[in-house]
Amino acid sequence: MTFKKKVLKLIILTLIIGVFGSFMAYYYLKNSWDSFVTEKELTEFVTKVKFAKELPEPFYQLYEQEHPKILSYSLNQQIGKGLISNDFTKSPSLLAAMISDFSRQDSDSTKLSNRKAYTLAWKLEEETTQKECLNWVLENYKFDLYIHGIDELANFYYRKGVSQLNDRELSDIIALMKKPSIINVPDRSNEELH
Repeated sequence: MTFKKKVLKLIILTLIIGVFGSFMAYYYLKNSWDSFVTEKELTEFVTKVKFAKELPEPFYQLYEQEHPKILSYSLNQQIGKGLISNDFTKSPSLLAAMISDFSRQDSDSTKLSNRKAYTLAWKLEEETTQKECLNWVLENYKFDLYIHGIDELANFYYRKGVSQLNDRELSDIIALMKKPSIINVPDRSNEELH
C-alpha cells in the first residue's frame, strides 16, 4: 500500500511541476517581446497591420471555410485546438509575426525565430484583430521570389485587381498560401464551391 501511495505522490508532484513549468514558460514567452523589438518598432508594426488594405469580404468567408474559426480564435485557442485535434493552423497573427522582419533574422536559429514569432503574435493580438493581421499578411506574403503580396499575385495570374477576383480565383490564392507555386495555379476545376 505504501508503494502505491509513493507512486501516486510522485505522479501528482510531476503533474504539478509540469503545469507550473508550462505556465512559467508561457508567461515568460508572452512577456519577452522587448528583448528583440523596441516599443517604437512594435508601435510602427501594429500601425502597419491596422492600416493594411482590407481584402474583399468573400475572401474572408472562403478563408474561414478553409480554416474554420481562424479569424475569431486567438493564438491560444488555435494552440489548444491543435493539441486536442492534432490540427494546428497558424493564426493570421502568427503568420504576420513570422513574416515580419522582427522574428526572422539571419543569425537566428529556427527555434529562436519561432519563439520570437509566437511572442510577437501574442503582442499583436493585444492590439489588432485576426482580420487586420490577415490583411497585412496578404499584403506582404511572398508567394514566390518575385511575387510579393496579393495585389501582385492577382495581377500576375489573373490580370485583375483583388476586388475583381471571383470566388474560384480567391480560393486559388488561399491554396497558394498553403503551397506556393509559380508553375501554375492549383487546378480546382473538379471542386465545388460551398
